[in-house]
Amino acid sequence: MKSKRFFVMLLAVILLVVCAIPSVYSWYDHNGLLSGDKMGYTRSKLPVSAGDISFQTKKYYMDDEKRQGGSPNNVYYDLKGNKEYNGNAITSGSVSAGHSQFYGTTFTNTGSSPAYVNLYLQNLTNSNNVYIGTTSPSLTHKGLSSSVHLANKNKVRVYFQWDKANIWKDPGSRTYVISETAVGTKTVTQFNTTTNKLENKPELSNVTTYYADLADNAVSFYFATDAGVTGNVNTTTGEVTQAWYRTRTITNIQAERGYYLTGTADDTTWNAKYNTFSVPGGLSIKTNFDKADINKNQHAYITLNNGTNYTGASATYTLTSGNNITVNNNTGYITASNSFGTGTNIAQITTTVTGALGDTMQVVTNISNPTSLASAPVALNVKVPGATTEEVDGQQVQTPGKAEIVWYIDNSNGTGAVSFNNVYYTK
Repeated sequence: MKSKRFFVMLLAVILLVVCAIPSVYSWYDHNGLLSGDKMGYTRSKLPVSAGDISFQTKKYYMDDEKRQGGSPNNVYYDLKGNKEYNGNAITSGSVSAGHSQFYGTTFTNTGSSPAYVNLYLQNLTNSNNVYIGTTSPSLTHKGLSSSVHLANKNKVRVYFQWDKANIWKDPGSRTYVISETAVGTKTVTQFNTTTNKLENKPELSNVTTYYADLADNAVSFYFATDAGVTGNVNTTTGEVTQAWYRTRTITNIQAERGYYLTGTADDTTWNAKYNTFSVPGGLSIKTNFDKADINKNQHAYITLNNGTNYTGASATYTLTSGNNITVNNNTGYITASNSFGTGTNIAQITTTVTGALGDTMQVVTNISNPTSLASAPVALNVKVPGATTEEVDGQQVQTPGKAEIVWYIDNSNGTGAVSFNNVYYTK
């Protein structure tokens, strides 16, 4: 009975002691702070990368280079279990099909502060069956992949009309739309009166409306007419030799605005008059992705946003060539299949935009996958310690900080050699 009473008293004492202990504790070393009556954790950011860095890359011997019958994909170890470098420092390399190759890139830091480095390969051959990775620091290997890259262009449709006889409508007269780019070059478009017209639309004052598409990179344009006389308009340069046979330059390009060419002049200095009219739902593609660089199993949107990147009623997307891309014909969401190869213009997607007045525009997106990657990451944010200083025989001796990234190119399932022409780093 006494033993039971003693046990109860001992337990009570233990509970009192535990309750009196402050709630400040730490289970492990970390870079946060624990204090007070609850556990809190504050992440510390990486310091600004410092240090005076130099580096070099060497190949490791592979088994088949040191002994017969060894696996071509294993690093060679000597009798003491050490990996051995093969030759001098390199900046480029090649790995044949069916093989892998290990490399060691050693960073030396003579500065007193640590540095955080990123290692890259330049112009690395892009292949579906090639992987790169590291063993130190240990990172999951990754297939080579180009990042999604969309190249933007613009297409703008210009509407114009007239409804009475003037020099723009004389028999044999031709109307030109001359668009100008930011670099000062001109593109001359002679509109087609057979196909480029919207006949007698009530929304357009029941007058025939014509249209022409400006150059992709147009920043301004003007109208010109030759009035049926050859030579009045230079069809190469867009220059006009007859006074007031062209309008002034128009820089405020709007899809909803049409231009009424009156056939009268402000003066005699190439300034033909025009009025403007409204084009309901005027069709204009402000952003067209004419090129998309993607890799297998990647995806991207090439969609045009209604009211933002184009004005019109609808846009649909159709795969017009290539069979290794899928596209949603309503949203422009594209996906490359696992069999997607490398090269230029592997597939094409045609985007058709239909305007409120029934006219349409079509733009083509070329789907490509580069045969080489301009920048392929090997390892990111690897710490290179700062140099240390100690006294030896009364003298201060500095020992640089060092870190090695052991990385590899796995081409064991490839069908051709892969190569890179530069190893570089950033801090």
